[in-house]
Amino acid sequence: MSQPFLNHTFYRSSIWPDLTITNTDEHVLIRTVDPMTVFSNALWQGGLTHASHFVNWKVPLDYRCADPVELMRTQIRVWGYPVGRTVGLQTAAKLTHASIQEEAGDKYRLICCVTAGTGNAARAGRERTTFSAYACGTINTFVLIDASMTTSAMINAIITATEAKAAALQDLGITEEAGEIATGTTTDAVVLASSQNKQYGDPHQFAGVATTIGNAIGRLVYQAVYEAVATQKEG
Repeated sequence: MSQPFLNHTFYRSSIWPDLTITNTDEHVLIRTVDPMTVFSNALWQGGLTHASHFVNWKVPLDYRCADPVELMRTQIRVWGYPVGRTVGLQTAAKLTHASIQEEAGDKYRLICCVTAGTGNAARAGRERTTFSAYACGTINTFVLIDASMTTSAMINAIITATEAKAAALQDLGITEEAGEIATGTTTDAVVLASSQNKQYGDPHQFAGVATTIGNAIGRLVYQAVYEAVATQKEG
């Protein structure tokens, strides 16, 4: 079990002491000392940006908001976090059941944090009822890496993380509304952040499953998604 918030509210990485994770009950905050290069589909500060604060905000299942982006901006200010250096996601999943996995290896340190609910499980590639947009993430995956990575390697890492999430759901037997194995949910989000630490020398060029860093990303995301989903109904 790697779910520190079942009994505590604060987590400091054993391999990356400058990285801390706090559960306030209202949101989970991942914080780094220095800003990181970030790719994500986050509600707030999505796309390519730089951030030192990463927020996973728990909203109610019946959450409705005409302007979720502005609401997120306002809430970040209320919490006192730097608006321009914060990436923000929303979720209805249990924050207490967040799974945290970490590993140090070949020119990298890696932390993965996942919260998960699968009430709106879905399978990509199948026709279904669709909507113009969704605001909240349900399986929210944060992958923070102390490493030097090319832009293409970071995108490759997102692919690897997504494949690992789908594999975990497959092994758990999570199905969508028609009974087929789900590949995710309708509202998933992923945040991939790299420190771009030049002390590691040449950057990682790739992050597929046959590379040391990609294999680690896949394993840790798989483990975190599996644990978060498997325990989501506990407590």
